[in-house]
Amino acid sequence: MPDPRQETMKQIQEAWEAAQTQLAELREQVDLSAKMAQAKVTSNFLERDLERAYKELGEAVWAQVSRGRLQLPKELGTVLKALEVVTKKIQEQNASINDLLSEGAEVASRLKGKLATAPKKR
Repeated sequence: MPDPRQETMKQIQEAWEAAQTQLAELREQVDLSAKMAQAKVTSNFLERDLERAYKELGEAVWAQVSRGRLQLPKELGTVLKALEVVTKKIQEQNASINDLLSEGAEVASRLKGKLATAPKKR
């Protein structure tokens, strides 16, 4: 007849080994998740850098086209037209903002003049 204490010890040992195996598997999964997260962060930074480089390239090309120093191929005519339209809208918006600022400065100047000439109450 088997000793109950030995049987209990055997079950405890088996449970301990199973727990160690599960812990090792969990560590591997955590390590893999950490590596995947780091790879995603690196990828995001690289994509941001690529977008910035494309933006800078586009701005440089547009500056050259605007100055007449560079002629775009006919295939890019729609892109060129879209840039011209947007540029015109931005210029119009900036002019509108400047008008509003000038108007605001005029109002402030008139108000300041009125305050300076108004009788002081005691």
